[in-house]
Amino acid sequence: MDKREAKVVLQALRPNDLNTSEPLIIQALILVENDPELKAWWEAQQSFDFKVASKLKEVPLPADLRDTILAGRKIKQFTPPPNLSAWLAAAAVVAILCLAGTLRQIYVTTGPLPETEYAAAVLPLLNHDAPSLAMTSADHDKIMAWLKERNAPAGSLTPGLTVLQTIGCQKFAVHGHTVSLVCFSLLGGGVAHLFMVEQDAISDAQENHSPEFNQVQGWSTAAWSDGRMSYLLATQAGPEALKQLL
Repeated sequence: MDKREAKVVLQALRPNDLNTSEPLIIQALILVENDPELKAWWEAQQSFDFKVASKLKEVPLPADLRDTILAGRKIKQFTPPPNLSAWLAAAAVVAILCLAGTLRQIYVTTGPLPETEYAAAVLPLLNHDAPSLAMTSADHDKIMAWLKERNAPAGSLTPGLTVLQTIGCQKFAVHGHTVSLVCFSLLGGGVAHLFMVEQDAISDAQENHSPEFNQVQGWSTAAWSDGRMSYLLATQAGPEALKQLL
């Protein structure tokens, strides 16, 4: 595990997650103790997390909040004045027209995306090689189970990816499509990030299994589809690292 991998793991932690037997977290914490630069970063992260938590605890709750919620408000019958009915009808028509326009706009922006636009939308989620992960685990089965439980895309891994240790995973909503992210620890150091989405979300998805390699936003990427899912694999370890995995 290198510094970038440790940051990915540690950024997914909460203060009450430090007492754990998870191997990846233990490795990251050991690396922190042996790397002054990483330790300074980790202490700053913890300090920020604790400050936010303490500020939230300072927000007072009304003493009668529970009773107020349980009591609720009495519902009184409202009889609109004669002239108000026409205004309410007009307002309802305007609201329906606005809603129709909004739905049309959502439909347009949530349709299938070209591969280049999809890559441009998901790569910033990697946060300079330190994405926010909802779950960390070195167990492939646990990663896939987590994704399936949340109805997130869970496709097939290439033989080159199956031999790598996973770091963690996340689920995103990108232009109306559910996208899964699985991060892997590369054998030579660095991280490989695999995005998975239903193939019909990509308007120009490759119909064959042969990957298409590109350089996008400083990332080496490979894109391919298997007839059901579309995959985008990204790393900062260079294109040769990708080719060894595919």
